[in-house]
Order: sequence, then structure tokens, then C-alpha cells
Amino acid sequence: MEQLSIYTENKKGTIKNILSILTGANINVLGFVNDDRGEFGTIRLILSDTDKANKLLEKTYICKKARVLGIELEDNPGTLEGLLSQIEEMNININYMYVGYRRENSMPVIVIHTDELEIVENSLTKKGYTIY
Repeated sequence: MEQLSIYTENKKGTIKNILSILTGANINVLGFVNDDRGEFGTIRLILSDTDKANKLLEKTYICKKARVLGIELEDNPGTLEGLLSQIEEMNININYMYVGYRRENSMPVIVIHTDELEIVENSLTKKGYTIY
């Protein structure tokens, strides 16, 4: 799964402007998180067309595409903790994570970024997790 990170000034109207550009290009937002760091922030997006969005937004914003893992989880108490325990057993740090959901089946999807994506993906796939 690919994510587009946008580094931008933390000012009024920025998120709306980004979403207007995406809407005008018929690009759907499938996942979203905003990280405020004072004067600047990072907006991370899972999109229906990451390449097209990157080409449009890089004209105005600093953008970076990155591979992330989307891990489908049951919507029950303890499933996220169980996932994090699995990753902790691998002795791998998660740089950041956020939650979304899969529209086709309304299942929660945890989006994670780590420096060891391939190891995490292979291990969790072997344990029966659905990975995107």
C-alpha cells in the first residue's frame, strides 16, 4: 500500500485546499491523518490514485510517497494489542500508525510504517493476517 505525505505550513485552509485539489481530480481519500508540529505539519493520505495526487500536489506542496502496510483487524477488544505484541516479538519499531477501514467489508485497517516493512509483512502474512 502506498501513502502520500504532504509537508506543509500549519495554517488555516491548508487541508481544505488539498482536499479541493483531490476532489477536482476525482481522487478519493481512503485514509487520513494529520500531524501538527507547531508551524508545520504532516498530512498522511491513503488515496485512490497516489501517483496522480502526487503530481498535482507537488506543484504547491512538499510531497513524499512511501510504502506502508495496511493490516486488517477484527473489530474486537484486544486485537490491536495482539497485533502490536506480534510486532514487538520481532523487535521492530513502528515509526507511526493510524487507523482506517476497508470500505468493501467495513473492517478496521491499521496503517503502519516501519523501517522493516518486508519482515513485518512476511511474518504477519504467515500468521494469517490480511495485509494491503
